[in-house]
Amino acid sequence: MATLHLINRPAADGAALSNCLRAARGGDTVLLIGNGVFCAVADTFARIRVGKNELSWCALSEDVVSRGIGERIAPAIRLIDDETFVDLVASHQPIVSWS
Repeated sequence: MATLHLINRPAADGAALSNCLRAARGGDTVLLIGNGVFCAVADTFARIRVGKNELSWCALSEDVVSRGIGERIAPAIRLIDDETFVDLVASHQPIVSWS
């Protein structure tokens, strides 16, 4: 089963994202939550995604909207709601929270 990686910090804030990307494997899902959704902004995401095209990328839509960045999100990011978040948790193992 694929791993679900949760990122709750922006790319420039600590090593959460870089550690996640070192550990992530093809078929895994990276879910951006909280301030981690800033990683989904198109120009930031373009730098992050290099060499990691085999990952599935999602962001919690409520967090994107509350931070006012909805129109700046990279097209490759799938926005999801809380119900889909629960579905991802149920369909992945292990779940790793990077902070």
